[in-house]
Amino acid sequence: MVDYDVACQAVQDENADPSLLALIAYENPEFGPNVASHPRAYPGLLAWLARFGDEKTKKIIMHRIMTESIPLSPSAFKQKEGTEYTPEQVMEVKDAMIQHDIAQNFPELRKYLAQNPNCYPELLEWFEGLDDPEIQEALQKRKGESSPTL
Repeated sequence: MVDYDVACQAVQDENADPSLLALIAYENPEFGPNVASHPRAYPGLLAWLARFGDEKTKKIIMHRIMTESIPLSPSAFKQKEGTEYTPEQVMEVKDAMIQHDIAQNFPELRKYLAQNPNCYPELLEWFEGLDDPEIQEALQKRKGESSPTL
């Protein structure tokens, strides 16, 4: 078992051994958020934490996926209720795979995704072909404003 003091030091060390971080996350679940936000937490560890971590840990990982170039799919979050996105997250997500997942599985969030300045061109074209007044309005806002709105 990883000693508590050793775990505290490791999660604060930018150069911590990734395998030690994994061991800490496994043996000390209360360190999940610390490990999830650690720069040396590798994609496999983040996927494991996304599946088995607490809600705070999952939110940290989702934020990292959406704001950093972490090769991790939302499918890593196999939850009973499924992955949930906020409108704010949808309007900021950069990863095309996640954008596709949102467009396909969360139709109620498409109007926010249409305003995302990082939305990939093919998805915008698809949105333009939809007969949905809210999405069309969002596309108009996107063309007329430099920043997305809720």
